[in-house]
Amino acid sequence: MTYRPREFWEQLLSEQFDLRGTGETGLSLAYNRACYALRGETLDRALAVQGLDPRGRRVLDVGCGTGFWVERYLRRGAEVTGIDIAPTAIARLRDRFPEARFMLADVGEAPIEGSYAIVNAFDVLYHITDDARWDRALAHLAAAVEPGGLLLVTDTFVGADDEADHNRMRPLAAYRRVLGAAGFTVADLRPTHVLLNRPLGAFRFLNRAPALLLAVDRALLAAGLHGGVARRTNTLMVARRSDTGSAPVRLG
Repeated sequence: MTYRPREFWEQLLSEQFDLRGTGETGLSLAYNRACYALRGETLDRALAVQGLDPRGRRVLDVGCGTGFWVERYLRRGAEVTGIDIAPTAIARLRDRFPEARFMLADVGEAPIEGSYAIVNAFDVLYHITDDARWDRALAHLAAAVEPGGLLLVTDTFVGADDEADHNRMRPLAAYRRVLGAAGFTVADLRPTHVLLNRPLGAFRFLNRAPALLLAVDRALLAAGLHGGVARRTNTLMVARRSDTGSAPVRLG
């Protein structure tokens, strides 16, 4: 089957406009809520470490989907803009969050309007399977970050050959190549999950107990017992743009 991103996400979100549509479609809503709760906690810790309070700051949520991150940033007092490839997402979120701004666009096609203190792209870039398009998308996201601001991206940061048609993970070196040329440094890498949001093989029956998995993941992440990139765990990368916004000489 040929993966056509706009059609794929428009159909998926039209049929299931909740966290299952942007998460694990074959698992329960309770399971997906647990996954997103852990993502949110990881984000909050990362922002605290970087000393960046979203209140009163401009935030761009890339791939805004069903609005989880839009709502979270609005609750923290940010000025939020959402961007998505699916018309259904934009139409519904405009009705739900009239205080936010939304744009229908493909970040792999054209530069992004405006500049932002935080550009948030959770579980988005690995759905861009074409390499040239991915390079453009990451460069466009980087250009939208204001000097001193943060780019937040999730991936496993390990390339793999066993992915679904709509997934393509990239190694950390690919991110460093593009972001280094744009004046960014990788400030933090922190896993978002351990048992949640990953295949459990013979133990997949545990997916029916998301509250248990959430409690275990919280404990493992707090203790640093997650394996990180070595285990192809979904990981949040925090990249900071230089205060001057100037780009260094292109890296390798």
